[in-house]
Amino acid sequence: MRRLVVVALVGLFACALAAEASEKPRIAVLEFKSKADNHWWYSRGAGAAQDVFVTELVKSGKFRVIEREQLDALMREKNLALSGDIDPSTAVQAGRLLGVDYLLTGALTEYGSSDSNVSGSWRFQAKKKNFEAAMNARLIDTETGEIVWADEGKADEASFDLKIHGFGGGVDDDKMFDKVLKPIVQQLAASLKAADI
Repeated sequence: MRRLVVVALVGLFACALAAEASEKPRIAVLEFKSKADNHWWYSRGAGAAQDVFVTELVKSGKFRVIEREQLDALMREKNLALSGDIDPSTAVQAGRLLGVDYLLTGALTEYGSSDSNVSGSWRFQAKKKNFEAAMNARLIDTETGEIVWADEGKADEASFDLKIHGFGGGVDDDKMFDKVLKPIVQQLAASLKAADI
């Protein structure tokens, strides 16, 4: 009798988990469009931004997220090309074809670096590299085509390099975009998680 009760409780628990999972909205994260001036920088971060968004949304536990490769395969199969700005009718059509409740899309609006150098011949050299990025994101309801959530994030980071008589150094970080872009995506994902959707 005790075993029967345990099996029944486990079965009820599994049913409750399945019901909870089915209530979570299904979401597809599209590749972000570049509206930044220096497009070649963006090509290095587009896939990374999409992947980080997927990871953060899955970790939130609020959504059922379509895996990126599965999304790409479905889009190829349905002959769809979606990224960046999409109109409401395209969002509704894509939502039906992909079987998702929402499409997450957006754009990188600022992405680049600037350098400033000071030198006193070969004896003294100082270099500062500043990297800035800004991104916006939107969640589109695939039933209505309406944007139900939107937000933007911005970040910057600096690195310094100092040499005296050829000695010294600092951080001349070629991965500055990772330090700037990832926190923006995490900030936007947290905002989406907190939204009443």
